[in-house]
Amino acid sequence: MKSLAMVLCSVSLLGGFETTAPRKPNIVLIMADDLGYGSLGCYGNAEVKTPHIDRLATEGVRLTDFHSNGAYCSPTRAALLTGRYQQRCAWVPDEELTPVFRAQRKANQKQRWAWGISPEELTIPRLLQQSGYRTALIGKWHLGYDEKFHPMNFGFDEFRGFMGGNVDYHTHVAGYGLKQLDWWKDRKIENEQGYATDLLTRAATDFITRHKDQPFFLYLAHGAPHEPWQSRDPAAKKSPVETYKEMIEVMDESVGKVIESLRHHQLESNTLVIFCSDNGPAAPRDFKANGSLSGGKGNLYEGGHRVPCIARWPGMIPAGNTHEDTEMTMDFLPTFANMAGAKIPADRVIDGRDMLPFLQGKGVAPQRTLHWQSDSTWAIRHGSWKLIGIRSNAKVLVKLDNNLHESSNRLEANPERVDQLLKLHLKWLAEVGEK
Repeated sequence: MKSLAMVLCSVSLLGGFETTAPRKPNIVLIMADDLGYGSLGCYGNAEVKTPHIDRLATEGVRLTDFHSNGAYCSPTRAALLTGRYQQRCAWVPDEELTPVFRAQRKANQKQRWAWGISPEELTIPRLLQQSGYRTALIGKWHLGYDEKFHPMNFGFDEFRGFMGGNVDYHTHVAGYGLKQLDWWKDRKIENEQGYATDLLTRAATDFITRHKDQPFFLYLAHGAPHEPWQSRDPAAKKSPVETYKEMIEVMDESVGKVIESLRHHQLESNTLVIFCSDNGPAAPRDFKANGSLSGGKGNLYEGGHRVPCIARWPGMIPAGNTHEDTEMTMDFLPTFANMAGAKIPADRVIDGRDMLPFLQGKGVAPQRTLHWQSDSTWAIRHGSWKLIGIRSNAKVLVKLDNNLHESSNRLEANPERVDQLLKLHLKWLAEVGEK
């Protein structure tokens, strides 16, 4: 019989009788700004060199039917953070805003519902904070300029980046008429020297290093390749196309450095990394940014909202696969919440769904009807059928499984299908309170 001393020694060597609960997985969401479906090597572009993002696809799953919730920046970001159609996000009255924000809203009337989501909205970082996560937004916010709408009021513990729609990549002065410094460290404007993409990368890897011993949510929202099109070298004499390609390639370097940071701290196997774009491209005329898709940023043809998306989680998501189910940015909230063991309150509608089981190959995603609305233009998707309209008038009906370019309008030949989809669209408008 072993002596008590031997037993105690064995227990000590094994760390005691208590077992440590597995650490919750980290989540890294990297979002490009205005990156087209056909702008990466792994999505068929042979002109741009994106080895790090391509490797992400090889080691994870590449989604071929993933969509942004909007065809512009702000709508998608509102839906992403809330898991809801952005049309549900509460509108803030003008009298509650500062003059600067009010002027910005007036200049963007077409998307006015997307500016300044209500502080009462439930967001991904708020949910994850409740589950013990450290949260950070590194990069672009674009959901309100007032202090009331600061990202740290929505669940982010840390913020490094810019509040508005874009900045000069070297001076970090805001565009779109603001013309003032827009580079923040938490709640203070604090400029630093360097190229914006590189600075955001440095902030992201620093966040990983500082919080490697606790679960974290890192939302790295790059400004690239959104205009102004600027080279890393401010003195470089390049064409718009050359500069645009460089901006994508520098962002690809950023992805590589984030993955290397995870690898260095032995966090890869416990981290879900997602890379995607916020909407379709607004690229130089001579750059083929969207592959065979029609349209681009601002319209509701596939090129306006079908975007690249890659998910990588070694050991949890099978590597090298292609995922063909239809997913949207509003699906991130329920996906991340379930990963973190966070409970979503039942006092609001959540339109997104947990897409992780489908990415893992655990069943087929059920069909659902999806909606887009941009000013008076709208689109509805059910299965492979898509109807595009303006106000109450249907304009284009396509069957995407054999016409991804949307060149064949089947409106007149399918009046019953048009009527069905139009009714679903009007029903959705009533549900979300749009007119």
